[in-house]
Amino acid sequence: MKFLGEGGEAVSVTMATGDQVREHAEIIEKAKQMLVQIVAFDQPDVGTATPEESEAGVYTFEYRDHGVARIMPGISLPSRQAVQDEVKRSAEDLWKDALDKLEAPVGWAVRARDSHGEVVATCSYEDIQLREP
Repeated sequence: MKFLGEGGEAVSVTMATGDQVREHAEIIEKAKQMLVQIVAFDQPDVGTATPEESEAGVYTFEYRDHGVARIMPGISLPSRQAVQDEVKRSAEDLWKDALDKLEAPVGWAVRARDSHGEVVATCSYEDIQLREP
């Protein structure tokens, strides 16, 4: 999907769809969400970080939705803390979506793997339930 600005600038968003066919409106909405994530993580680092926290890289995110794992490879984030924050935020979004649909999801919600395939961050639906007031 390519978005063109008024001045001729362009932003291109590529998504893995797997076997799933997506509607045009759904693709646009997902692309908007991805672009918002890019803007959210474009912040200067404050303070110092441990080597693990400062490990920038490309990660693969796995989302559990209706018992199916959706995989989003190639997400570049500046640190492990940013990865954990995004995993948590994404899991909270899935939890809210499930509640809106009167569903009760269980198990893991979102997890991230580094370039070596190691799980570096995870958030379960139970973790989200424990945080609810």
